[in-house]
Amino acid sequence: MNLTRTLIAPLLLALAAKPALAELTAEQVLEHQLSQYSTPEFTVRAGGKRRSGNVLTVDRFLAEVALPDQEGTLLVAVGGASLAERNDGTILVTYPPQSPLTVQAFAPDGEAFALAATITQSGAQTIVSGTLDEIRYESVAPSLTIEDFRMTEPGVPGDVSIDALIKLLGYEGSSDIIEGEIRDFRSEDALDSFQVHVDVSDHVAEESFSLKFEIADISAQSSGSIAWQSLGNSLVTWILDGSTFDLSASFGHARYLLSGDDPDEEPFEISSESSSSDMFIKIDRNGIGYGGTSRGSVLSVLALELFDSPMEVRLPEVSARILLPIVPHDEPQDFAAGIAVQGLEIDQMLWSTFDAEGVLDRGPATLVLDTGGEAIVLRDGLGGDFSEFMNMDHAPVDVHSLDLNEIRIKLAGVEVTGDGAFAIVTRPEGPWPVGSVDLTVTGVDRLLDGLVKIGFVPDLQALAFRGMLEALARPGDGPDDFGLTIETGEVGSVVVNGQRIR
Repeated sequence: MNLTRTLIAPLLLALAAKPALAELTAEQVLEHQLSQYSTPEFTVRAGGKRRSGNVLTVDRFLAEVALPDQEGTLLVAVGGASLAERNDGTILVTYPPQSPLTVQAFAPDGEAFALAATITQSGAQTIVSGTLDEIRYESVAPSLTIEDFRMTEPGVPGDVSIDALIKLLGYEGSSDIIEGEIRDFRSEDALDSFQVHVDVSDHVAEESFSLKFEIADISAQSSGSIAWQSLGNSLVTWILDGSTFDLSASFGHARYLLSGDDPDEEPFEISSESSSSDMFIKIDRNGIGYGGTSRGSVLSVLALELFDSPMEVRLPEVSARILLPIVPHDEPQDFAAGIAVQGLEIDQMLWSTFDAEGVLDRGPATLVLDTGGEAIVLRDGLGGDFSEFMNMDHAPVDVHSLDLNEIRIKLAGVEVTGDGAFAIVTRPEGPWPVGSVDLTVTGVDRLLDGLVKIGFVPDLQALAFRGMLEALARPGDGPDDFGLTIETGEVGSVVVNGQRIR
């Protein structure tokens, strides 16, 4: 589906543009569109071109993709378009209301795969303006549906039926492209709704399942620079050649539903939804930056073999971020990673499976971990085989420091907060952190009492753990509070509250 979307988005929704004084020809616009997506590994062509007056018609668009490691070739074909030259110097691009989509894969050993579908749209058009050096596209697609999927090679058994649909509603987008040795672009896109529905039934085994994914109110802004001659190289080489990418997006209500029946007619259902979310991706010489937040999330599971009714897990807010330097450099570069789970609520039914009497604190849980530091990137870790990347003897980075900016955990009545910082030194045994972390802990005694009461922890183990805490912990402000300062030294020592334990 990724390849289908990659091809259809540019060729059928063809990101859009504002009027300009300079005139463009239909042939120029067509060649510009094809050149945007053609690389040594990815070739896009127009088939069946013909001109009548001021209109250039293309019967179909063809894409040929060379698969990695000489594993074969992928061929994709979609319906064409009409490009009309207008009196104001702009080009109006329109698309047929219905057109075929075919995907074929050919492997060196002779194996083949073929998939066909039908694209139906209403009112999709693009206005192209400007000059070839500075061109703009403006597109709308009120409705676009891909359906009637059928696998033609190898064929699907007759006792299995598959019904799939992909639908986009209310698309509007604009894109500005500035040509040069490095191509600059800016785009804005909005979509009222994106939907995917798949139904599969095995009539002999009497099994079926259904997958539905829907997301509303999508808005995205992106910009960057692309050095086209480097597209076949690694991401690091792509960046060093001058390429950058910056994307931010927001999403409205989203819902995912997987349901079905087994031969015993026992239904199952797994669903999740969120009220809103947002995300960003940034790629440049600082590395790969990613972050996102989801709000109002609910995960629901119905499995009658386990529970009589749906079980829910609620996540009012979940966020994550990462900054990963990847470009080799002699100087240390910043890295960061963090996750925050706020107000996690677990279904009371699940709690009751191991705590029927409600002994433990069932309040909302929280997990916050915010880290950062500095590292030297020694080599391109993304340009070789993944197994080589995982070989720690040839690690692509040398970590210099690790900062624990915030640690916050709240679960089953226990709260842990803290922070710390470490420098990473090299010892004969390998990298070793030198620094300290301070932790404040509340509620451990109460949790131990509850775990003993419900039979999860034996009395003797609880007694031994309390004894260890009394020997090492620093008393806090309350009867069930204590503090821990953990220090690590260059010689490999570990000291807890002044007592050396290693």
